Amino acid sequence: MEKTLVQERPIFSMNFDFRSREQQEILNSLQKERYKLVGYMGASGTNQVASGVPTWFVIDYTSVFGVLKINYEQIYKVYVYRRSDITVNTKIIMEVLSDVVTLGSEATFNPDGTFPTTSGAPGVITVKNNRPGDSSPITVGLAAYMNGIFFPFCAFTCAAQETVSIIPDEKIALFASQTNATPGSMAGQAHEFGCTFRFSDQNMIYDLQMIQTTFGIKNIPGTFPVEQVSPAVSLVPLLNDF
Repeated sequence: MEKTLVQERPIFSMNFDFRSREQQEILNSLQKERYKLVGYMGASGTNQVASGVPTWFVIDYTSVFGVLKINYEQIYKVYVYRRSDITVNTKIIMEVLSDVVTLGSEATFNPDGTFPTTSGAPGVITVKNNRPGDSSPITVGLAAYMNGIFFPFCAFTCAAQETVSIIPDEKIALFASQTNATPGSMAGQAHEFGCTFRFSDQNMIYDLQMIQTTFGIKNIPGTFPVEQVSPAVSLVPLLNDF
């Protein structure tokens, strides 16, 4: 995944503190049982892939100790993947990336692979597929800036000479999972306990902790609350607005 330097913007944070004895014991169990922290983020727009959502990030608990900080900024890149038959376990490959875009940007994908960006409709990111009309559909989406790296988090089918409009909705879902998923892997269901929450100008920092009995995730008492998620939940309706 590509690293890029960008100008300073507001930072949204998800923080875990494993320095207490209880949280250290849970972390020890997570590491022994090879769990990973898996994150997803929602979006809305037309022609969104219905089979699942791309895994946004994966953090192996074996690399974690002390305080884990996950920072997200509201800057994005538009990606293109030549396949349009996207199913669960498909790996989204960001074959072409635009320059950095924000809400109100329009990106045009040309037949030669160039990807110019201009100002567009306010409040959305618009993507135009400028390939010839008889070309096969492609998959497009946004990659979000997380801990200094752009990872894909949503996927849309875009036919030639058509456009899609994408709105990141800042709804986050987190799970501790025994998974082989990597960023970009399409997922249809979450099979573990987890949580959801939404970033906003009022809720920019979520302080979280693990639950010992289920390996679920909850907020630290006295901090912004999160909503608990039970196993076997479908990720598409949980995260995405159509």
